[in-house]
Amino acid sequence: METATIKKQEINFDQYMFEIYLKKWEQRTALKKAIKHKLSQFFPAMKIDIDSLYPHPEQNIYKLVSKQFVQSNPMGLSGYKIADMKEMNFTPLLNNEIFEYGKLLDMQKPTKADFTDYAETAEEVEKLNDCRNFIKALNGLSGKSTYTMHEQQQIHQLTKKALKSGRNSTIMPNKDFIKNEI
Repeated sequence: METATIKKQEINFDQYMFEIYLKKWEQRTALKKAIKHKLSQFFPAMKIDIDSLYPHPEQNIYKLVSKQFVQSNPMGLSGYKIADMKEMNFTPLLNNEIFEYGKLLDMQKPTKADFTDYAETAEEVEKLNDCRNFIKALNGLSGKSTYTMHEQQQIHQLTKKALKSGRNSTIMPNKDFIKNEI
């Protein structure tokens, strides 16, 4: 018995959410550059990994101050005291860039695959093709590709939730119907 290989097909790509996460990723990258730049002003000879400052960035910054002035610190003052004496003010950096970067710390760079749903089995591909054929026929017979909210609700109920409302008043296959048979 031969098993046919099924090529997975895209059900839906959520462009809107992908762009939102991509903007957040770009914001994370810009914050990281800004933090590096500001820390390089205080610690020009040190190479600092921004992610290693977390989960306690304030404590770790003052440890860096202690490391930088270890040779000229015979009294063994804390990094906080040394920063105070040298008038190194980290408060704006901690309250702004480092705080915002901490919110985005665990974020991974978004990929198209993260925001795409696929039909992977033969049964799912068949359901997807049925939905696409129905949408094509509906658009052809009605002469339009966008529908009012009332029409979308009727189509949704008529197809037993196999189709759903897409962006810009369009009709699209319902991922939940294809994947989970609702």
